[in-house]
Formats: sequence, structure tokens, C-alpha cells
Amino acid sequence: MQTTVLMLHSSLSSGRQWQSLKMALKAEYEVLNPDLISYGTNTISYPRPMRLSDEASHLWPLLQGKPEGSVILIGHSFGGAVALHMARTRPELFKAVLLFEPVAFHLLKDAEPDLYQQVQHLSQQMLKVSAKDATALFIDYWQGNSYFSNLPHLMQQKLTGQVGKVAADFEALSGEPAELADYADAIRCPVLLLSGEHSQLSAQRLARMLADALACCEFQTVKTGHMGPVTDAELVNSVLLEFMQRLA
Repeated sequence: MQTTVLMLHSSLSSGRQWQSLKMALKAEYEVLNPDLISYGTNTISYPRPMRLSDEASHLWPLLQGKPEGSVILIGHSFGGAVALHMARTRPELFKAVLLFEPVAFHLLKDAEPDLYQQVQHLSQQMLKVSAKDATALFIDYWQGNSYFSNLPHLMQQKLTGQVGKVAADFEALSGEPAELADYADAIRCPVLLLSGEHSQLSAQRLARMLADALACCEFQTVKTGHMGPVTDAELVNSVLLEFMQRLA
């Protein structure tokens, strides 16, 4: 039975963020790295308010007919939260789930209200400024002050052109109708959960909460920030690959 690997990217990114990992895996696995809604080449429309189920509804057809326990799910940031939703919804399908800081912000609302309000403030501020300034707020939150302004002009334009979807992503992340126990009860396959040592506290705290709750979870920190799968792909991919080799 061939194993399928489905890789889900972060907000303001595309499936190409996983390209180097896809190249490392394609000889042994069927590898899928789709663009999520309104990112990359994906022009599918989305409802407002959006839910993670809306995003997942366009991913389930990729897994149609796959046998139980035949899919490895990899997700980063927003893609990690979508992966959690999918693993909770159809747990029998997945052989393993590998996550880098899934930003399941709904879990912070009661557990870490100050961090939840910090994230909500960011999302609200983004709605009050120009698209370029909103992009700068978002990128600099995750990457550090002035990171966006130091990017090449063409990259700034590309990111700014897709920033409108981020508001919908925040809606989905905050509005997911699930508690920590729901993930713990449903997800029983092996899980690798990675967190960046230099990431925002909101993402680090979520990673630790999930790692402590999930039944069969291995937790590791990596010497990078929240965007480690992009900025330090070789480092992050080496950890993912080592875990996958142990699954065989």
C-alpha cells in the first residue's frame, strides 16, 4: 500500500514552500502540496466568516479513495491548524500527523486569554490599514520588526496581493468549534509537533498545549522562528524526514 503525504502551507505562502521536502520524498511516496484557498495559483472563493472546514472541503477530494492509515499529514501554521481539523474529523485516514506550530488560536481563548487578545488585536489592526501596511504587520509579527520592509520589492508586492485572505484565516482559526479534548480524543496516530525556539509566545504555547494533550505525540524544539519551514527548510525537513523514517 502506497503512502500519500499531504503537505499544507502557512498563510501568505503556497504549496511551493514544501518543494524541497517534496523532492526528498517523491521517490517513496505520493506527495501532494496543494495551494490553499486564495494562495499561490488557487483562485477558489471562500465564505465569510470562514471556517477550517471550508478550507478542508477542497482538500478532502485529494484523498478520495485512500485506504485507512495510508496518509501522512504535514502542516505549518495555518496549514497546521487545517491539518488538526482534518485529523480530528477523519482520524482513521491518517498514519501520522507532523506539525510545525499549528496556530489553533481558538485553544488560547480560555487557556491563555492575554495571548488570545494579542492575536485578535493583530487581526483587527490589519483591517484598519492599507493592504501593504497590513502585510507588514502580519509578516513582522512572525518574523520580527522591519522584516517586511527589507524584503525585495517584488516579494512585497506578491505578499500584499494575497493579504486579504489572512483575515479569513484568522476567522477560521478563532472560530473552530473544538476544544483541546476533542483533538486528544480523536487523534491517536503518531504525532510529531515542532516549535521554533525563537517564535512568538502564542505559537510556542499552542504547540506545548497540544503536545501535552495528544496521546502519541513527540515534541521537539528547533533553533528557528515560526517560519522555520521556509527560512530554515533544511533544518526543519531533516527532523521531519527522520521521524518519517521511523514510521516505516
